[in-house]
Amino acid sequence: MSSGFTTLQVLSSCTGLHVILGSRAGAPVPSANPELALAGLLGEFEARGERVTVVTLRLARREDSTWAEPALRWLTAHGRRVIVRSPATLARSLVLRAKDCGASVAFEIAHQKVEIQRALLGAEADAAPALLLQAQYLRRLGVPVSVHLGPLLAGLHDRPFGPDFEPLLRHISAAELHDLHFVPGRLTPARIQALAGVLDADTMTSVLRRYGVPPAAKSRDAAPTSTGWRLTAQATGALVEGLKGLAERHGMRLDACGCAAHCHRDEQRREPIPVQGPGLFAAHGWH
Repeated sequence: MSSGFTTLQVLSSCTGLHVILGSRAGAPVPSANPELALAGLLGEFEARGERVTVVTLRLARREDSTWAEPALRWLTAHGRRVIVRSPATLARSLVLRAKDCGASVAFEIAHQKVEIQRALLGAEADAAPALLLQAQYLRRLGVPVSVHLGPLLAGLHDRPFGPDFEPLLRHISAAELHDLHFVPGRLTPARIQALAGVLDADTMTSVLRRYGVPPAAKSRDAAPTSTGWRLTAQATGALVEGLKGLAERHGMRLDACGCAAHCHRDEQRREPIPVQGPGLFAAHGWH
């Protein structure tokens, strides 16, 4: 697709489908006029009889603000609830657009140490204190904020149980943020290489052992699949439940509405406007 957009994930929300959109890795930044590309993407779902009610705009790089603002405006005009998700602080113009459109913001945070945060989320990720400071500003503006916590790795976030993770929860709680979504992580060769440069040897060994990664897999081309190594379902459940207990002790809620979109934070009633046929132009008053 020449637009540079890609569908990263499709989830169920309390009201319909929740589609997570982002820019393609390695592709040019999408056009600053993304309306037709968005109409095409949503139209594909409508053609299958599916109802998209929530759209997350995942900003992987700072340049993504150039398409996020018009995308936010267009999606809101077409009755979609929008979540702006980012591992970095947002430009002021995007903050004000989010406020005007009744959007919410989800900050991606993976660790309280900035070097580990960037190893897990990319070089453009901001340190947790910077994100939490902007979160407080957003809350004062009336913009709902949640925390997309992860990728959470066995052997890192729970070794020894609590000390690497609980300080981060305390900081999030101090910023008066209570809505969390946990994201269990996987190990790819690229992620292993990034972590190897910032973790001590014992922690790195613990992470590799918990995921069953053989020593030879420290090289970038040694993964058994393109997605790397995952925990078993049982191990993932144990990781999430253990960390969930810590979060709840700090007064935090995981997916409180029952889905990852934190629908309970949305106070507006919305009715999606179809993007096929006349609905494409209805929000603009075109005939």
